Amino acid sequence: MRDPELVSCAQRAAAELERAWGHWRHSRGRTETGDESVASYVAHSIDHPWGRPRVVLGLDAEEARELAALLQIQNLSSG
Repeated sequence: MRDPELVSCAQRAAAELERAWGHWRHSRGRTETGDESVASYVAHSIDHPWGRPRVVLGLDAEEARELAALLQIQNLSSG
């Protein structure tokens, strides 16, 4: 049975990620694909069926590489 509080937390996290990703894309003039959704949540992970709900990203390959580079830069600057 799903914990409504954990599901709500995952839904909020997905919405926050959507907003942040949209702002990041807009700030770089990347609006050619419109307002397609990139984040959603699943009730349970396949690997951890009784664990917390997960946020799932659906990025194309180029954007996934850009996100990985952004995270890498952030990781290097904070370490």
